[in-house]
Formats: sequence, structure tokens, C-alpha cells
Amino acid sequence: MNPRERLSLNRILSPQLPLPEFLRLTADLGMKMAEVRNDFADNGVLDGLSETQLKKALAETGVRIITINALYPFEHGKHLQANVEKLQGLIAEASKVNCPHIVMCPFNEVGDPRTPAQRSADLVVALNAYGPLLTEAGMVGLIEALGFERSALRTKRAALDGIARCSYPKAFALLHDTFHHYLSGETELFPRETKLIHVSGVVAGKAKPAIEDDDRILVDASDVLDSRGQVAALLKAGCQAPISFESFSPKIRALPVPELKKAVRASMEYLIG
Repeated sequence: MNPRERLSLNRILSPQLPLPEFLRLTADLGMKMAEVRNDFADNGVLDGLSETQLKKALAETGVRIITINALYPFEHGKHLQANVEKLQGLIAEASKVNCPHIVMCPFNEVGDPRTPAQRSADLVVALNAYGPLLTEAGMVGLIEALGFERSALRTKRAALDGIARCSYPKAFALLHDTFHHYLSGETELFPRETKLIHVSGVVAGKAKPAIEDDDRILVDASDVLDSRGQVAALLKAGCQAPISFESFSPKIRALPVPELKKAVRASMEYLIG
């Protein structure tokens, strides 16, 4: 598949746009896939639209919604029961638009008192709780290791270990985020296990521990993460995952649609030509 056919747009780039307009933006950029979110959604993940309105917007643009971001903090035992209920709600939303994946992010706050062994055990317990729900829905949970030093799950290897130890390994896969791959210091790639790639860029100027989500811009030649190199290596190794633009920077979110289109097109050209 041509890499351009794998490109996707994450709603974080312009969360203020109504969902039908965001889908139109995605289509105007030549993309056929989009990700929606539950963290910037005052009106709900799908803007409170009826199934008829959703089907109309999807049909008119030809865009598929491939993930809902995110179940958080998915692996923390303290939040397990609440997360089971939250996941049931996300699955219900996903079913309205035939969305196949739920992104899952780990606890990401300073002061987690759990030992590494407790975190590892919590991870498996959580996966065993979610596995039946995802399996019944015919969905897959995409585990996104967060590379921040405060994160409870920093590496994709640790995520894979948890998947291997749970009773529902086919219900889960990896999300490779170029930003978090860089922050974690992890060098190993998992092309076969990776079912989604998130890309963003960061310019030089901050020490690695000081870099935060708001520093994430669109990928260009100034990127210190080497997102282009990461994507190229994954593709060369046979990874078939969609490649989704996920830039958290307020500067990106504030761009008017015409300027955002221009910036994303330039980033697409730099990333994969």
C-alpha cells in the first residue's frame, strides 16, 4: 500500500471544529481515516450526533473513524471498575461508526506509589478485565506506552510483556508514538505488533525530561524526534499500520483551517514524500 493511503488525522489538531467539518478537513487533505477523542469533547466523543447524522457525514467524506482516544489510566488498579464502565461507554460510541480500536494510555502522574511489580500485575489484571469486552465487540485495544519519566508504562516492550501474560492477547496491540518512543529512550521497534503510528515533531531547545505534549508540532525538518526516520524504519520492516498526525501544540490547534491544511500538506510531503 502507498504510504499516503495510510495517512490519518487525529482530532487533536483542531478539536474545536464540529465533527462533520473535521471529517471534511480530513478528506480535503486526501486522507481516508480519522481519530476522535474523549478529552477535548465538550459534546461527547461524537459531538452528540445521531447515528443518521454520523452516517451522513462519513458517507459524504468517505472517511473512516479508526480509533477513539483514550481509556485513561487504563492499567491502574485503583481505577479498574470505573475504567470497565468507561470502556463499555467507549465501545458503545465506537459501534455507532464501526470504529475498530480504542486507544489505551497508562497512568501519567508524579507520585505513583506502586512498585514496578505492582504496576506489572495491575497491567495484566486490567487487560484480563477489558479483553472480554473488546472480544465481544470485535475490537482491539491499542496500548500506547507514554515515554514521560512519570509514566507508569514507558516502553512498548513492557506493554507487549503484559499482553503476552494476559488471557486475551488477540484483543490488544501496540500503538507506536514517535514522540513517546523518543522520550522513553526505547530503541526496539515492533513492526508486526504495531497497529497504529502517531507522528508529531519537536524542535530543539529543551532537555528531554522537560519536553511536554504542548511542544508537539507537525513534523518538518526541524524535528528532533526523527519521526520521519522512525516511520521509514517501521515501514521498511513491514509495518502495515495507519500513520496518524497527532500534534498537541496550541499553536497548531489555533490555526485557521486554510493554514492548517497548508501546514499538514507540507508535513505529509516531508514525512513520506
